[in-house]
Amino acid sequence: MENEKHVGETMRGYFLSFTASTLASKCQDSDAEYPSSSGSSDGSNSNNFKLDQVTAHWQWQGLSRAFAKLKVDLSQMRVVSPQLRDRLQNLLYACGANLTEHRLMVQGPVLNKDLTSLSEQLESVARQLGDRRQARNLQTLAARMRDLLARRVKPLMKMQDELVYQLAALDVHLTPLSRQVNESLGQLRHVQYYLDNQGEKIAQLKTKMYIDRMNNYLEQWRTHVLNEVSGGASKCRPLWDILQGVKYLLCSHILGPLNGFWFATLICATTMMFSTPTAHKLACSYCHHHYGGGGGGGGSGLGSRKGSILLPRSRQGSPDTVIMERETWRTPDPPPSMDSW
Repeated sequence: MENEKHVGETMRGYFLSFTASTLASKCQDSDAEYPSSSGSSDGSNSNNFKLDQVTAHWQWQGLSRAFAKLKVDLSQMRVVSPQLRDRLQNLLYACGANLTEHRLMVQGPVLNKDLTSLSEQLESVARQLGDRRQARNLQTLAARMRDLLARRVKPLMKMQDELVYQLAALDVHLTPLSRQVNESLGQLRHVQYYLDNQGEKIAQLKTKMYIDRMNNYLEQWRTHVLNEVSGGASKCRPLWDILQGVKYLLCSHILGPLNGFWFATLICATTMMFSTPTAHKLACSYCHHHYGGGGGGGGSGLGSRKGSILLPRSRQGSPDTVIMERETWRTPDPPPSMDSW
């Protein structure tokens, strides 16, 4: 965020100055937008807005301060904590257990007596007895022994076999596990010793590698931005199309009809300018010929009609035409009042 703020502050100090003709000509050729707007009329970049300066990441003070503060301290780093060391020691001790003795002990017989042979002997004795009651009791006891053997002893024997198998498998895996735990303890101690003695150098080396990788990414970004802005992206041909559309709209659809309207207005005004004196002369000649030359009175006839309202000659023969003297004009009487009705 600090770097973005720095870039914004850097770009805020620059401004664009270019001529519209240069921009239009370059946009007509479908050049990129930034070179079209950042170059002067003679083709040189005389603007204060320099993309090279804006994308110069090595001049960003915020980024330089962030890289300077980037430090790693490995002196307090502990690879093997006391709890982890104790757990590994306990695991190593547990892996040293001798399971062979336990397996041999578990493999022994479940019962000290053979119930199968004992039940057979009881049945044999029951058949030899003459007392039926005692013989039936012995047969019942033999049947219960066989039932006990089937329900209790045989499941225990299966569990014994499974336990022996698991002990054997565990004994097989304990030896590699013990070796791995021992090797892990040795390697962790070696890493801790190496960090205690070479941790500072390792931290400096890794920090330098990280900063170099970040600078490489920024340089790739700068190259990409310069290439795309200079000729790859943001073509200003659409701006030229917009200007052409506005020009066509103004000239063809607005200024064209307005020019025709003003031309027609000029023709009408010129015609009226030249026809008005002629019409005035014709009107005066008509009035003089119609009113001034009709009778012996000469000009007295026209003088006698100065105070009258004249209508066209074509309507003087109409019976509805009334010539009123101006001296006889008066205001009409008001209407009668409502009381006289």
